[in-house]
Amino acid sequence: MSNAENLLQNKMLSEESRQQRLGRLLARPDIWQAANEHKRRRSGVPTGHAALDALLTGRGWPRGATTELLVNQSGVGELSLLLPALAEMTRREQMVVLVNPPFIPYAPALASAGVQLEKLLILHPRGQKDALWAVEQSLQSGCCGALLSWQCGRPPADKDLRRLQLAAREGDCSHFHFRPTSVADAPSPASLRLSLGSDGEQLAVKLLKQLGGRSGQQLHLARSPDLTRRDQPLH
Repeated sequence: MSNAENLLQNKMLSEESRQQRLGRLLARPDIWQAANEHKRRRSGVPTGHAALDALLTGRGWPRGATTELLVNQSGVGELSLLLPALAEMTRREQMVVLVNPPFIPYAPALASAGVQLEKLLILHPRGQKDALWAVEQSLQSGCCGALLSWQCGRPPADKDLRRLQLAAREGDCSHFHFRPTSVADAPSPASLRLSLGSDGEQLAVKLLKQLGGRSGQQLHLARSPDLTRRDQPLH
């Protein structure tokens, strides 16, 4: 084989190797590609609130992604916002996991709203490190339809938030992460961010961010006040 043929063959092999490496890189789920964004966008999980669905790009809660719910105090109606979707998931035999809820969920109210209690799992890890591990493992397990987690202690690092977003995508799980409104101006990898507050008998909702859609809209929704036993805090 001549030197020219050797050079040509080596060049072809080198190009093939580069293409293989590039293919493996682009196959990673944490690499965003504008050309493939239409493939990533799927119909969302219906929220049960028509006015909210109309504002969301997937016409519902994002699937396989993190939604941040920013609230200053528990009990303003934040669980009632999620209740229709959680009830539907449990009816479809999907597990719903709660990690470190600040108050005991009120089982009779959840059951009357359609939540199948046998599909509800509550975890209380010790410490922030164990909590992050439990959330990540549950999200990527593929065993649950939704996971609700509450920020306890210091804010998680940006790298931890990204790991949870990736874990939700890997497990195709809807992750709802409750955080204080003080982090509203901090960057977040979450696909959707909502600010929640009490407005009399209604829940005030402001759309802070959504991937691929508009933000800044506000609306008011009915809320259910009896979903937690506030006389029995867990932390």
